[in-house]
Amino acid sequence: MIVLDLQNENRQLHTEDLTGIRISAALGFFDGVHLGHAALLRAACEEASAHGALPAVWTFPDSPFPGRGKQLTTLSEKLSLFAAHGIRYAFLYAFDEVRALSPEQFVDEILIGQCHVRACVCGYNFRFGHGAVGTPELLDKLLAERACSLRLISEVCVDGQPVSATRIRTLLTAGDTLAAAKCLGRPYSVSLPVVHGKALGRTIGIPTINQNPTEKMQIPADGIYASTVTIDGKAYPAVTNIGCRPSVTEDSHIPNIETHIIGFSGWLYDEQVTVSFRERLRDETRFSSLDALKAQINEDIRASESSFSTIQ
Repeated sequence: MIVLDLQNENRQLHTEDLTGIRISAALGFFDGVHLGHAALLRAACEEASAHGALPAVWTFPDSPFPGRGKQLTTLSEKLSLFAAHGIRYAFLYAFDEVRALSPEQFVDEILIGQCHVRACVCGYNFRFGHGAVGTPELLDKLLAERACSLRLISEVCVDGQPVSATRIRTLLTAGDTLAAAKCLGRPYSVSLPVVHGKALGRTIGIPTINQNPTEKMQIPADGIYASTVTIDGKAYPAVTNIGCRPSVTEDSHIPNIETHIIGFSGWLYDEQVTVSFRERLRDETRFSSLDALKAQINEDIRASESSFSTIQ
């Protein structure tokens, strides 16, 4: 997939190289790349086939509304998911660079002028232009006047409720990773470098990796989770603790993701490792002794292995 960073002129492909290329672009921020977003990406690919175009995404590299919720996916994660859905181009544009444009300017200067769109796809709640005055109905009209088309995607529902990034954040905050996975179409995951911890797990024969989430990253509620870690293409069952590790440290204000990878032995420090959360097993608990902690972790390991075997 080719990524074009339009706001900084930091392009892998210059605008003039798009001459003669038709683009079918899905529009939006796509945080989480959930089932609703997947519907847009599929439609962009279908419209590309219908119009002899190439499927693309037009999106923001950062959240246009950072105060509204924590981030479900990083930009690199989103780009990987776009490519997995068959998208060929990703057009990135900073929100501050387009927020003052009128709807007409957005269509003429950005979508047609820079992205060479022939067809666009957007969700039922898509807004654009200064003051968010642009609606899907207006976008349809403006594109039609310019011999382009719009395909509007209705809301996608799971268990009778619309799928949205806000709903997924709420589910993760409650620790309901199973319901979040149904909305995402895959288990929720975080990808972070492995850092050095206190090495307590190794002293009791249950080594772990430690990862520190950033402030803006959405993580599931504190607790113990059956999880999966994929290393060199192989998926391993795992047990992940999210929280302050009350049996290990008194630094209760410092968030931590600590994972025991079942059946794996190797050096992962400084490696970027992705942990996928399958289901919440229990609350985080303070234990009176290391023996009690070890016994409970062994129970968690058996529960995670059982959970893992059911999805193979």
